[in-house]
Amino acid sequence: MDRERRTIPDGGAVIDGDRIVAVGRREDLQGEYHPDERIGGKNFALLPGLINTHCHTEVSMFRGLCDEMSLMEFKKHVLTPAIPHYTPRDIYLASLMSLIESVKNGVTTVLDIGFHKEESAKAASELGTRSVVAEAMMDCVQGEAEGPTESTEKALERGVELLKKWNGRADGRIRVWFGPFTELLTSPELVERTGHLAEKYGTGIHMHLAESYETQSIIKRTYGKRIFEHLGDLGILKPNLLAVHCCWLSEREVKMIKDANVKISHCPAAEMKLADGVTPLSLLDAEGVTVSIATDSALCNNCNDLLREAKLASLLQRVVVPPLDAERIPAERALEMITIDAARCSLWQDEIGSIEPGKKADLVLIDLKKPHYMPLLEKPRMNFVGNLIYAGCGSDVDTVIVNGKTIVSNRTLLTINEGAVLDEFQNAAESLLDRSKILPTAEDRK
Repeated sequence: MDRERRTIPDGGAVIDGDRIVAVGRREDLQGEYHPDERIGGKNFALLPGLINTHCHTEVSMFRGLCDEMSLMEFKKHVLTPAIPHYTPRDIYLASLMSLIESVKNGVTTVLDIGFHKEESAKAASELGTRSVVAEAMMDCVQGEAEGPTESTEKALERGVELLKKWNGRADGRIRVWFGPFTELLTSPELVERTGHLAEKYGTGIHMHLAESYETQSIIKRTYGKRIFEHLGDLGILKPNLLAVHCCWLSEREVKMIKDANVKISHCPAAEMKLADGVTPLSLLDAEGVTVSIATDSALCNNCNDLLREAKLASLLQRVVVPPLDAERIPAERALEMITIDAARCSLWQDEIGSIEPGKKADLVLIDLKKPHYMPLLEKPRMNFVGNLIYAGCGSDVDTVIVNGKTIVSNRTLLTINEGAVLDEFQNAAESLLDRSKILPTAEDRK
């Protein structure tokens, strides 16, 4: 995923400390370097670590309880009543579970917005992965939105507190952004002041925007403008804004996004599952907008597998945007959206997202000795990337290296006791659900 998008048969990379120092053909590298350790072999493909640009790691305890619910329904009947019953240990375990699933699927970096993100940062730090955490900030309720609101001052204070405590921690693997949660749960004052804080601290803004038709309608009734027109007036349409979902955009809003170099995170599985709509990915891509593909949370997707997500994103655009076109968002483009373009969305493109000398050693080995990758061809065309996106899945990941350290080897976590975490997580989830008395089914809610 370097500037030339090279694919190197029988290739490799040399790591020294936490950096890549050389990339090329194996025989050339072996003639110049004599490493202490060799990883991989002829049955593996080497990729940059995958980057998931939108996730709520702390809600994995609700996996499978929000099926067949819309966005507003699951917030009302599951998330809002359960949040007050969360303990710090619950948050830590839920975050760790999401991150374990993610890293074993080849994801080395997660952009994580939600509640009590100090616990999520702690989980990433101990696991050994890379995270960009943002504390959810909410100070008002518009329409039928749901959320634990607080004063504007308190919301901003918590965001700054997390940044001062965790930004740059864990050998630089943890970064902190600001997280005004959605347009329906943030006042104009909160949004505007968040923009000033992000500029002051040189960080990013992570925000759900235009996720549903309903949100666009409420904002237009409230302010007399569409969402991105409203945000433009508040001064936060800048290159450090990551706008998540953006399923309902006008042509004018697309132009505003392009002109301001706002970044987009598209979560196809969650958007379809919640019946939100579909991000106009092909239109944004054609306009030159930087778009990444993400999983969202286990609550509204049920899995954190970016390879599956990339396939969905690629194929969905071919049938929802006329004229139908089988060449729209090809496999190579989808791969860019979970690597180098995702790094741009993370404002981390100078260090991650591609395999190049000088960049951080965040690398993934894919096991190709599987029926769904066969045959592997170089002629009449190289078919590896197509097979990876259209047939591959996270369980094909064998080895994961983050910051030069091996985190997963032969699909086994090396940094923590996975079995012990799974057992404690199961018990904690059952206890939380019992305490919160949530009503996950339509029959229960009658």
